Amino acid sequence: MHRREMLKHSFMLVGFAAAGGVAQSLMAGGPLNRGLSAVVFNQSQEKSVAIVSEMIIPTTDTPGAIKAGVPDFISTIVSQWYNDEERAVFFQGFKALDEFCQETEQKDFADASEATRIAALTAQETATEEYKKANPGAGGHPLAQKTDPNMPFFGKLKELVVTGYYTSEVGAKQELSYMPMPGYYDGSYEYAKVGRRFTS
Repeated sequence: MHRREMLKHSFMLVGFAAAGGVAQSLMAGGPLNRGLSAVVFNQSQEKSVAIVSEMIIPTTDTPGAIKAGVPDFISTIVSQWYNDEERAVFFQGFKALDEFCQETEQKDFADASEATRIAALTAQETATEEYKKANPGAGGHPLAQKTDPNMPFFGKLKELVVTGYYTSEVGAKQELSYMPMPGYYDGSYEYAKVGRRFTS
């Protein structure tokens, strides 16, 4: 629940800007298929994508990432939107997760224990933070139209999970409070009446 609240409030602060270039490009109506070869995750990778998505945004009092269709969203973006450089970083990241889990308990990430999965993701998160420290301004301003293609795996993954979740029907209508046409402006509307941020 703590992780869910952190993600929600972080997203509320800057809206789609927090999601980086992917959300900006999708909002701009850019084409999904840019002439790149379709990529299909193998069975183990599909399972890993679903596991990681749910670990980042788990099911609590509202549906988690899997119910919101985040794994399918990630598959679509990686196969039809990412360029070869971004894709290589993404697949290398999942390879690193498997290698970490193999060294720890001789199992791939998809079949490893929860403790080992958390340790593997923590190592990836640390690598992302170290990259950011070594590359000030990595990825550019959050309002930029493009993201850093060399951003490490976990940075890309979090962007995709959060973007996929909060642009889904589940994220918009169950995690947030959906109001497509408010009709009027009320600058003193009481938050307690809804308890969730409006989205449209």
